[in-house]
Amino acid sequence: MRETRCFLKISGLTAGYRPALPIIRDIDLSVGKGEIVTIIGPNGAGKSTLIKAIAGLVIIEAGSITLGETSLVGISPDRLGHFDLAYVPQTANIFTTLTVQQNLALAARRCKAEPKRRIDSMIDLFPILQERAKIRAGALSGGQRQVLAIAMALISSPQLILMDEPTAGLSPIAAQEVLSLIRTIAQQGVSVLLVEQNAKLALGASDRAYILADGQNQHEGAADAILNDPIVGEIYLGGKRRGAA
Repeated sequence: MRETRCFLKISGLTAGYRPALPIIRDIDLSVGKGEIVTIIGPNGAGKSTLIKAIAGLVIIEAGSITLGETSLVGISPDRLGHFDLAYVPQTANIFTTLTVQQNLALAARRCKAEPKRRIDSMIDLFPILQERAKIRAGALSGGQRQVLAIAMALISSPQLILMDEPTAGLSPIAAQEVLSLIRTIAQQGVSVLLVEQNAKLALGASDRAYILADGQNQHEGAADAILNDPIVGEIYLGGKRRGAA
């Protein structure tokens, strides 16, 4: 695992959707610059709640979230771009009635300068968007929709992207293409924190991972070590229990 400078740091985070009813409790997590960190765990573990807490979408009752030297506790979702942060939700992450070009133009309004140049850079990075530029986004395949959603997040040059289940509902080939795209993004210096149900595939593309269960940290480490740990695999990754037929 490469050396990384801590960029996003979460300490003792407790949060949920209603006061005094936390979904996640006392969570610690960090993401380095240009690092891909995946959050995995069983359904109902609090993975998406953790991402939403960072994005300002749920109630934070305790703990801290810092991006560089800046506290993110209490920010509103519409101000994420002011902190060089982008969030790609699992659903409703594009405007299906608009064309691909219109989606990019709408996202570019958040750019601090030269929105046309940022749109052009996304088209250069994702040629499929040029091919589908005049097509309504609702007509795109699942994988193409995710590419568009990621491009819309990247267009404002964020330093950190939060992604909630980016491969959900995709074919195995499309899911692999999306994760390869995420790796390319990280190689350009953008930090990525993602929640994934497809744990094995995500771990193969990540640097580090955290396992959540019952709203709390259960395990963390290098992604390849977690992927190859037979005990972790048996409990969390669907591995075959030793001695089972």
